[in-house]
Amino acid sequence: MSVKPARCGTACRFSAVLVVCVAVISAAAHAQSPADTLTRYPLPATRYSLPATSYQLPANRFPQPATRYPFPAASYTLPGTNYELQGRDTVASAAGRTLKPCGNGSRDVALRRAAVGATFVGGNAALYSYFKRAWWSGERSNGFFFNADWDENFRDQDKFGHLHGGYHLARFGDALLRSACISRGRATAWSAVYAAAFQLQIELWDGRYEKYGFSYPDLVANTAGTAIAVVHAVYPATRVIKPTISYFPSPAMRNADNIPGELRPSLDYTGQTYWLSADVDALLSPSARRYWPGILRVSAGHSITDWIDPKTGANLRARRKILLSLDIDAEKLPGENRIWKTVKRQLGYIRLPSPALQLTPRFELIQWYR
Repeated sequence: MSVKPARCGTACRFSAVLVVCVAVISAAAHAQSPADTLTRYPLPATRYSLPATSYQLPANRFPQPATRYPFPAASYTLPGTNYELQGRDTVASAAGRTLKPCGNGSRDVALRRAAVGATFVGGNAALYSYFKRAWWSGERSNGFFFNADWDENFRDQDKFGHLHGGYHLARFGDALLRSACISRGRATAWSAVYAAAFQLQIELWDGRYEKYGFSYPDLVANTAGTAIAVVHAVYPATRVIKPTISYFPSPAMRNADNIPGELRPSLDYTGQTYWLSADVDALLSPSARRYWPGILRVSAGHSITDWIDPKTGANLRARRKILLSLDIDAEKLPGENRIWKTVKRQLGYIRLPSPALQLTPRFELIQWYR
């Protein structure tokens, strides 16, 4: 079946506007930076107001005041340069240390921001290309229309996927902008705007195809995921509970070559399980932590039974699966190498195979849930 070339309609124009917006973000971020970030600002016994309190910063060093103020991986712009406290430093732990400038001069900062802008635009183009091949190759509708697709045969499993998409788009966007020496507040705000705009354009395209339609339930799920990422960025203590995912191909997916339809991993809702995972160790009091293995976390998950018949490919009305699990928190694996720590942090968003207790539709202990 031949695919007609897509016309540049509302969604296409919106995509073009999105590209322009990303370019504007990059330019605005560049304008934020000082002319020469290598210039050392003298700070001669002057008091500068930082969030929650003021600290005297002589000779570019933090004193050790009685008050401990946490700086969770935040950047603060002082006249003349951007300074950064690493990790979860406090004023007391940073005492006597020279603050680290973000970037190696204005040229380095400009290159970082250009690279981040190109990543946003390139990522948008790549994902659009994928969606165009995988989703937008069917019959166009007579006009733009809306679709309230709550509780269909796959029991809202797709909404959990939309939530995860909004969360990770905002999370990665925030990390990229921070790497380009954008302040924490601006990085969080612009990454949320990008995540919302990217997922909105998908719905605008869906609204022109007979099979989908503009789904405001999807938009609600997208927004919820982005909101969780913003809360995690603004209130780091909330990261003790985070969305995670696991996937193992369903029987229908494993037999996809022999049944009709266009089943693929992104539509294999039966094989997907979406979890909320809690870092129990961080939630316990210091006295109780010694009784809990820090590497274990507790997860609550949602999945569904077969919604595609693995033998015929026919649609089925799935049933919801609610699960509880003790699983390994990959972020707590041993090793402090910088690259390995980054890998562990990302692996922490994947729920690794382990036993699970299925509560519905049938109560049972699953010895090895993948």
